[in-house]
Amino acid sequence: MNLDEIKADSRRYGPFAYIATTGADGEPHLAPVAVNWVDDDVVAFVLSSSRKVRNVRANPRATVHFAVGEATSWDSCIVWGDARIIDTTAGRIELWDKMGYDLKAFEPGGPESDNHVFLSIHANRATILRSYGMGGRFSWKRNS
Repeated sequence: MNLDEIKADSRRYGPFAYIATTGADGEPHLAPVAVNWVDDDVVAFVLSSSRKVRNVRANPRATVHFAVGEATSWDSCIVWGDARIIDTTAGRIELWDKMGYDLKAFEPGGPESDNHVFLSIHANRATILRSYGMGGRFSWKRNS
């Protein structure tokens, strides 16, 4: 399986996923977010003050789990990667129209506002589980 196949499959689950991060205190945190693929990164638009942002600044590793559900025959996709926060005006402008929905509904100040940032997770590996894994497990890993 290659990354393009992972991306295509993950889109079946819709634009919502759970992002797991871990802070400096070692405490895991899981939060639902709207995501989109931008090149080889899973990207979310989040509040600057969120725990996800604090955690990524302390520990730049994250996992994305596209939700399991009856509509997808209980399939799921999990992506692991290196996370970074894009908090510059130039970075926000670059990503502003790439999320698949109108960000002004959440940030009327536009990409110039510091209230929101983008959390970007560069995919290093991924697994697709068919029917919770009973129907097969398919993995991809980035070559170093």
